[in-house]
Amino acid sequence: MSLSFNSGRGKNSMTLRLALKEWNVVCEAIGQGRQIVLARKGGISEPEGEFELPKNQFWLYPTFFHEAAAKLNQQGIELLDAHPEFNQPPASSHALLSLVCEVVASVYLQDERQLVALAPEQILNEEALSLRFHYRQPGLHALVIRAYVASTPATLRPTEAMAGCKSWVELEAPLPTGSLQPVISDDEFERRKNLLLSSLEA
Repeated sequence: MSLSFNSGRGKNSMTLRLALKEWNVVCEAIGQGRQIVLARKGGISEPEGEFELPKNQFWLYPTFFHEAAAKLNQQGIELLDAHPEFNQPPASSHALLSLVCEVVASVYLQDERQLVALAPEQILNEEALSLRFHYRQPGLHALVIRAYVASTPATLRPTEAMAGCKSWVELEAPLPTGSLQPVISDDEFERRKNLLLSSLEA
């Protein structure tokens, strides 16, 4: 199912039960339209340590990572500096889910030289991308995502089952999104997506 829009106004509403855990600063970059690609490797709790894409639409679940600054490029560091609250564990155990992502393309990178193409569209630095690429065995999943702001943000109370080093969490119940507004305009997203995909194929 693809999301459709008319004259820049979101009109789709859905319920989503799946959420992808991602650093809070990365979620901010996506929410500001600075990032349209996720470079993922399986977490420790993933089956056989390999990343899987169970569905192509999901909530973004912002999480805290205390070593994030060392993993970010200049744009990411500037975002982190602008949000000092990201530099410390959240005061509340609750998480706010306000962004919905749709995977429009998934490319498995087998050549480390392809990582260069990701640089303009995400906020991890070269060292962090290289470490992910070589973790356990060479290779990396590049997910090209379109982000939407939900008119009905959800407050999530994390459970024990959601904890740990895992990419995906299944919420206790599907959460309604309300209407969805794209973070980036159709034309701008298509331009950046096509440029990224052509660079990965070069």
